[in-house]
Amino acid sequence: MNLRRDRVPVDERDLLRICYLYYREEKTQEEISSLFGLSRFKVNRLLKEARNKGLVTIHIHDPLEKLTELEFKLTREFGLKGSVVVRANRFSEKTAQEQVGEAGAEYLTHVIDGFRVLGVSWGRTLYHVVKNVKPLNARDLTVVQISGGLGTIEGTDTNILTMMLSQKFGGRAYVIQAPVIVKSRLIKDTLLGESKIREALDRAKRSDGVILGIGAVDKGGGLWRAGFLDQRDEVRLKKAGAVGAMGGRFYNVYGETCFNDLDDRIIGLTLDELRKIRHKIGIASGSEKIDAILGALRGKLLDVFITDEKTAEGLLAHS
Repeated sequence: MNLRRDRVPVDERDLLRICYLYYREEKTQEEISSLFGLSRFKVNRLLKEARNKGLVTIHIHDPLEKLTELEFKLTREFGLKGSVVVRANRFSEKTAQEQVGEAGAEYLTHVIDGFRVLGVSWGRTLYHVVKNVKPLNARDLTVVQISGGLGTIEGTDTNILTMMLSQKFGGRAYVIQAPVIVKSRLIKDTLLGESKIREALDRAKRSDGVILGIGAVDKGGGLWRAGFLDQRDEVRLKKAGAVGAMGGRFYNVYGETCFNDLDDRIIGLTLDELRKIRHKIGIASGSEKIDAILGALRGKLLDVFITDEKTAEGLLAHS
C-alpha cells in the first residue's frame, strides 16, 4: 500500500474506517497508522475529530449511574474533595448503617497511606467502619483520639475505636484517659495539666486526617446514651440553635459553635481546630441526621462525606 502523508486530507469514509478499527476491532493507534500510512499523532487527532463531529459517541453503562451522579452533586454543592454514596440493600441482613460503614472502611483503606496522624471520634457508624477495616501495615502511623471518652462499653467509644484501628493498621495509639465532658472548667483545666492528656491532644491537633461521626441533638445521641446529657440539655441546646455535634462540640445550621456552658467543659479539639485538619472524613446516614449533616457541610467541617442514597437525596433536597 502506498503510504499517505499527514497533509493529505482523510475523507469521512476513511475516518469511519479508522473509528471501526480502533473502537470495534480494538486495533492500536500504531497499527492503524501503519495501515493508513499516517502518523500516530494524526490518528489520535482524527479520533478526536470523529468524536467532535458526533460520528463516535461514548456511553458509560454504569449500573450505579444514579449513585455516581449523587456523589458528584454532593461534591459540587458543598465544595467537597469527594463523596461516597452507597445504595443500601434492603434485603441484606446488614443494616444501612453497617453497609455505609463497610464503604467507609474501604475508603479509609485506600487513603490511609497518605496520613501520618489519624484522628478518631466516636459513633455507631464509625464502629462499623473500624470493624470492617482489613488489617494492613500503614507505615509510621499514629492513631489518636480527638476528644475524651464516653466511658461506655458498647464498642462505639472513641478510645476503643482508636485502639482497634491502630491495631488493624499496625500503628501507635494515643488515647485520652478522661471523659469528654467534665463538671466544671476547673476540673477541665486540671486534667489538661496532665502530661499524657496534653500530649494526646497536641498530637490530635497535628492530625493530617480525621474520621468523624456526626451526632444529632436528641436522646439517641452518644452523649445522651452515655449519661452526660439529659432531656433538659436537649431543650437548652436546641434553643441555642444546635443541630449537630462532632467530638462533643455542638454547632448550628451554619456549622458555627453553639456557645454554652458545655463548650467550656469539653475535653477535645474545638471545631476551629478540626477545620485545620487537611483531610476530614465524615460518615453518617439517616433522615434524623439531615440537619446535623447539613450544618457540618455548610461549616466546612468535612472534606469527604460517606453516606447512603436516601440520605444523599435528602441533603440535596434541603440544601
